[in-house]
Amino acid sequence: MPARTVLILQHVEVEKPGMILDALDGSGLDIRNLIDIPGASVKDLPAVSELAGLVVMGGPMNADDLAGHPALKVERELLADALRHGVPTLGVCLGAQLLARARGLVVRPGSELGRSSEIGWAPLLDVDRDDPVVGPLADAPGVLHWHGDRIVPDPGTRVLARTDSTECQAFRAGPVAWGLQFHLEVTPRLLDDWLAEPAFATEAKEALGADAVDRLRADARAAAPALRPLAERSLAHLRSLFEAHAVR
Repeated sequence: MPARTVLILQHVEVEKPGMILDALDGSGLDIRNLIDIPGASVKDLPAVSELAGLVVMGGPMNADDLAGHPALKVERELLADALRHGVPTLGVCLGAQLLARARGLVVRPGSELGRSSEIGWAPLLDVDRDDPVVGPLADAPGVLHWHGDRIVPDPGTRVLARTDSTECQAFRAGPVAWGLQFHLEVTPRLLDDWLAEPAFATEAKEALGADAVDRLRADARAAAPALRPLAERSLAHLRSLFEAHAVR
């Protein structure tokens, strides 16, 4: 039987797949969304042979905190297996960091690099316009950044975009695998849900000041009209890869 499952791994209830899920609407693929399972093991997840695609979302954990969050070890092993078997894969924020670790790259806290958290809407720089997933975002007015840790690329890493404080905002982990440090999935409505959570609002205010919540909401609504069609082009390519892998 063809592999028709797209597995989406969520670490936090509110950090939903947003526009990623929208892009898969009507595909006919079996979308399986799992939220972090304490004490998870490999048997709790489908084998890569059953997957048409894999998406790993963000979260506040450090990608190397395997003792505090044992499920991250399982996810890293699944990501490494997906890379070996050519399963189309997308990692977002923490998911990108886990993908980087699965590929052997280093992830470091921003404090070790002398950098503060990167929170807010800002454009990507030095975008690889030839890349089918990240390339369309070269013309985006801004994307949402919300992270502290940084992926440290090695000389062989194909970096697809950067910002002034983060040298690896996006990278290719393989022919059909991407890591995005930023949050392409977030819509203004989803951001409202984030900012309704006290922990998110507090983190934003610590980074941006007392008016952070209002600024983030206003910037989201200002960016959305131009960003959405570009994000849809990016995610349509990912959907096409999932669909192609499903019929093998």
